[in-house]
Amino acid sequence: MIEGKLPEFPEEDARGIGYHVAQTALGAADVALPGAGYALQQIVGHFVGEPLAKRREEWFRLVGAVIVQMQERFDDFDPANLSQNEEFISCVYEATDLAMKTHREFKREALKNAISNTALGFTLDEAVRGRFMSCINAFSEAHIRVLSVLHNPGAYEACVRAASNIYMGAQISVIRGEITKEAVPDAVMTVIVSDLTREGFIDGGLNTMVSGGSLLAARTTDTGNAFLRFVTAPFGLTA
Repeated sequence: MIEGKLPEFPEEDARGIGYHVAQTALGAADVALPGAGYALQQIVGHFVGEPLAKRREEWFRLVGAVIVQMQERFDDFDPANLSQNEEFISCVYEATDLAMKTHREFKREALKNAISNTALGFTLDEAVRGRFMSCINAFSEAHIRVLSVLHNPGAYEACVRAASNIYMGAQISVIRGEITKEAVPDAVMTVIVSDLTREGFIDGGLNTMVSGGSLLAARTTDTGNAFLRFVTAPFGLTA
């Protein structure tokens, strides 16, 4: 297997339950217009149906490939057991529905990671899983990046450098060491922090004055940490 790439997924492998569950979930997505003329059917099929079918096929391959990778990586992982794992099946259905609605690569990656983590036993209450799926759907890539930095600012060299020059100040100035205003403008950052606070992923705003010792403190809550765990590739699995 080439380092950094998922293995090719054998589509006929009966043990690839993730592929077949996902395929069944969106099996009715074929475009059809009862009563429409031949020309219209052809136009819709070509310009709408074919791109949707391509997106669906790519998603199926991604799900199947990561399950094959887990089978190769973990001795005690048996894909055959997934057919009896209701948590996993529900996660695949929900993730497949969202994956078909987006062209954003980071969302599809987060959804794939959610499936991987669930397959490996990271279970969530149904209400929490649904909430996390909704957040994947609603969040931008910047949301997840900001949340990741707030989880452990001290792990980012740019944040550490920024904090070393401040005796007392707002934590946002430290976060800006890693996430510049060019990457995420102030107005967008305000929306992101508000969203993360509303979801209970962080414990409030970043503009409160704090002493130097608190500038690198983690700001994520247990719920925020669980969300990051849910959407992060498990145990070094690659995309």
